[in-house]
Amino acid sequence: MTITYMMLAFTTIYLTATYFYYRHTVKKGTEFRYKPIFLLIIGLLFLLSLYGSVTNQPFNTIVPFIG
Repeated sequence: MTITYMMLAFTTIYLTATYFYYRHTVKKGTEFRYKPIFLLIIGLLFLLSLYGSVTNQPFNTIVPFIG
């Protein structure tokens, strides 16, 4: 269960930092350099960990090929 909360925390931090970086690049007019596939993967992991924390399921039962 702690893996689910750890994944939720790290993906939240990553997505929040990415959002603030995006706002910074729009304000400065520079190029946003993150790849969309990485953001989709991190977003999917965030949703899976959020689902696991709401339903109280360990992360390895949600995604069986990881654990």
